[in-house]
Amino acid sequence: MEADVAGERSVKSARRALEILDLYEKLRRPASVGEVARLLAYPQSSTSFLMNDLRRLGYLNFDAETRRFAPTMRVALLGGWIHAGTFGRSEIFGLLERVRDLTGMTTLLCTQNGVEVQYMHVVETGMSPKLALRPGTARPICRAAGGLVLLAERSDAEIGRLVRSINAGAAGRQREDLARVMRTVQRTRREGYAWIYGGVFADIGSVGVRLPFNDILDKPLVLAVAGPASRIRRQHRALAAILQREIDAH
Repeated sequence: MEADVAGERSVKSARRALEILDLYEKLRRPASVGEVARLLAYPQSSTSFLMNDLRRLGYLNFDAETRRFAPTMRVALLGGWIHAGTFGRSEIFGLLERVRDLTGMTTLLCTQNGVEVQYMHVVETGMSPKLALRPGTARPICRAAGGLVLLAERSDAEIGRLVRSINAGAAGRQREDLARVMRTVQRTRREGYAWIYGGVFADIGSVGVRLPFNDILDKPLVLAVAGPASRIRRQHRALAAILQREIDAH
């Protein structure tokens, strides 16, 4: 009996999650928890829980200023293979695969979600080592190239507030050194791309370049590659040039 009840709850949650995404297809704009709950006649508390769960998984993004949610690029890319098969993929998907093939590195579509950078789409390399990343994976925004590109577009004051917010909620995790973050951000602004190694794992690094368009919440998107720290240290400039060249070509 308990198993049946749990199963019914899981089905109900799955149905509501799909209905929320379907609602956004009809609205075609960001919406708050309250508006979604009202339009779908759901309890606001369970709607909030479910939408935040979808945010953590990378299907929704949240704008703290407007308190509204919107689907991420991960949702947009889900059905690309159904419509086009092996050929004629969307430009963004084709770009990610092309960069993966040219660099031999795991390729990432990144955006900001709260105080983290989140990977909306991941194209793994067939070469070793694999990073075992999946769409929805989040990393500290100050410790990944995708996050540093996003920070570079913020004012120094905004970055300071963000770092203080991160440190206030650290709760035993490693705190961010604002001076170190600012030095890396200034280098990113100066060079036009971000690179970092050892930010999350000692032997892994990444390179990121801004994409020339934003998502539905008008949040910037970043194209990044990740792989061995030794390669990032030696080849970050060449890797950034490949990313930028492919972006320009698309």
